Amino acid sequence: MHQIVMGENNGLPPTPDQFKTDPSGYLIVNFQLDDMVTPATDPTQAAAISQFAQDLAVFTQRASVSGKLVYAVLPIQTCDAPNGTGAAFGLISAIAAAKNHSNLNTIGGIPFGVSFGGSQGNAIPSPDLAHLGADCRTPDTYLLNMRTDAIADYIAALYREAAATAGSASGASASGT
Repeated sequence: MHQIVMGENNGLPPTPDQFKTDPSGYLIVNFQLDDMVTPATDPTQAAAISQFAQDLAVFTQRASVSGKLVYAVLPIQTCDAPNGTGAAFGLISAIAAAKNHSNLNTIGGIPFGVSFGGSQGNAIPSPDLAHLGADCRTPDTYLLNMRTDAIADYIAALYREAAATAGSASGASASGT
């Protein structure tokens, strides 16, 4: 991501006068951190997460200038670090930070979560943990399919909404006449 952003205008975001295009298209991106293993609490990883958030905001702003809305695929929560400090949580926080500085949207959120507790802040055993593999960060096919379905359902809803808007704007009736 950083190389993509730095490849244009030395990484600077668009200027306010460039935002003249109404969005007419979509970009769905599934970026990850370069290191999806090191906990977000590590100083080097924390700096990478901060840079990622900045880069994603600039990427989204540039896409907006070119008439595209950006949808970032949310990562699946993991349980590989205590108290939810794993890299996936860092990526989620970077996406949230980028949303605060751009018109970034998210896609692919699923109803799956891990609870943490106890004095060490470790994952609380539950049947859901079986979906994350032995390393507690590798989602199984069930979770990946759940996320893919969530993305497909959202895209289908966007197209239905666009078709309904286009149909009503053209004066065409629901019966096709």
